[in-house]
Amino acid sequence: MSDASRVLVGKLENGYIIKVVGKGTMDYCSDLFMYLSEKIETESVDDIYFDLSSSTYLDSSFIGVIISVQKKLKKKYKESDVIILNPSDKVKDILENMGLLEVIPLQEENKFKNINLTEEIQKKLEKNYESIKLLLESHQNLMELSSENRKRFALVEELLKKELERNKND
Repeated sequence: MSDASRVLVGKLENGYIIKVVGKGTMDYCSDLFMYLSEKIETESVDDIYFDLSSSTYLDSSFIGVIISVQKKLKKKYKESDVIILNPSDKVKDILENMGLLEVIPLQEENKFKNINLTEEIQKKLEKNYESIKLLLESHQNLMELSSENRKRFALVEELLKKELERNKND
């Protein structure tokens, strides 16, 4: 079932839509963040939409990357936003529990028509220094959202810091 998961990207007039099909996991984080970072740096980006209508699960790494993308976008374009679209009930619960819906707008019943999802973010299974650093920063961003998250991810943060130290010379 996890092999059926996909992360697709479509270009909008002044932004992007990311459609998560199945599970959004850390396997997609590095490439997704690099892709969107490059677009934010080289183009005028109004908004980035995460269409979660076909998503069944998001892990903390993926949610943390959404926060990281929002921070990067807001830093360059103060009026721009990352927007969550039509999450399934299960995914909405996950987002609420992480405190994401307090900092990122949610739009329900909003559909984009005739959008070509022309690119696909590939799963990346090997972890290098940069991807571990991204995972650490993503979890630290989540930890900033609430004391619950701080407790929830303290061990993850510690383990990622150790992993980062081990991979420092790669």
